[in-house]
Amino acid sequence: MGVLTSILSVLFVILCVLLIIVILLQADKGAGMGILGGAGQSTFGSSTADIITKITAAMVIIFMAGSLGLAILESKKTGSLKDKILNTESAESGMIEKTDVPAESADQKDSGSNK
Repeated sequence: MGVLTSILSVLFVILCVLLIIVILLQADKGAGMGILGGAGQSTFGSSTADIITKITAAMVIIFMAGSLGLAILESKKTGSLKDKILNTESAESGMIEKTDVPAESADQKDSGSNK
């Protein structure tokens, strides 16, 4: 389970880096807004923007699924560790057991205080 988590974590980091690159490659849609109202994008077409947008959407879906998958794997690992810790603590509670100590008689208490 640890090897699977490690491999998925490495793939997740690679996905994160690729997602950052794809997002940075996208053209800023708000850059053309202003006096002309963004007419520059519609003039030249946006076929490449559509492809990058679809790739970004697919990578975001994979990112969310990977995040949930890694969270589930880590919670199971944490849960199993918690169970192991609780089982060892119940076996070795560390509490001092109460033992029966014979009570001192009243004569011994009086003679000890008179000295």
